[in-house]
Amino acid sequence: MRKRRSSLIGMMCAILCFCALWVRPVRADVIWEPVDSFYEKHSSECTYVNRQFTAKGPEGKVILYKSPVLPEQVTVWENGYQAYISFTYKDSYGIVWGIFEGENGMTGWMPMAYMEAVYDSISFQEEFEDEIQDHIGELDESCMGEEVFFWKYPGSRDNNSIIIRNNIPQYRWVYEDPDGHRFGRVAYYFGLRDVWVCIDAPGADYEQLYSDGISRERLPVDSREKSENEGISGDGEDGWGTQRIVPKADRGVVWTAVVLVVLVTAGTAVLLMFLRKKDNR
Repeated sequence: MRKRRSSLIGMMCAILCFCALWVRPVRADVIWEPVDSFYEKHSSECTYVNRQFTAKGPEGKVILYKSPVLPEQVTVWENGYQAYISFTYKDSYGIVWGIFEGENGMTGWMPMAYMEAVYDSISFQEEFEDEIQDHIGELDESCMGEEVFFWKYPGSRDNNSIIIRNNIPQYRWVYEDPDGHRFGRVAYYFGLRDVWVCIDAPGADYEQLYSDGISRERLPVDSREKSENEGISGDGEDGWGTQRIVPKADRGVVWTAVVLVVLVTAGTAVLLMFLRKKDNR
């Protein structure tokens, strides 16, 4: 009996260890979700965005609300304020809302028509899609143990460096800038998402790579005709005219309430008629 128990305990420990080892790699790429009651109820309807935006609302401000269906003001941003938007939600009126989560746990929703995407890798890919070639590869093994720079986009002054100690960065899609530098797009590498590495000189920073000046600056585009995420262009084309966009009750909820009221009213009327006939008898 004791031997059987020992065997069962050993098998359970082995299974638990295997599960722990199997789960660990998955947890390295977790998408953090906001702690918000509306988001929790509608998370399956939300779109992951993960981008920086600049406030660009009417009358010089963007108002954040409790939820896309509750017009309770949470805070106000002056135009020019930059914030990270993790998810967006499209309501029954076709309005796209973004959620912001502050350091103190405060959350608020704002119309994405009043937010303009900060120029980033997605913007770069949209602007130069005709010059980006589909190619899969990885950096040379000589970069092992060396410092490698990961760029926000080719030619950007915004970059991060990591000393490569085990996995060599892999890339897909290659872009060659006017100076002949080849950049590979890295989808994910140890917490960095959608970044670029210089294939020819991965250890060179901006000053080293463009010591004589960059041939063509990569500047943000004020207004774009296309966007990867519907409603995130910040062009103000919301169909509400000059009226500020504010949360409105969901159409489905409104119609459900109307139907319930009609049913209750009709039921009450029928019940009253029945009671009257019964009294007349």
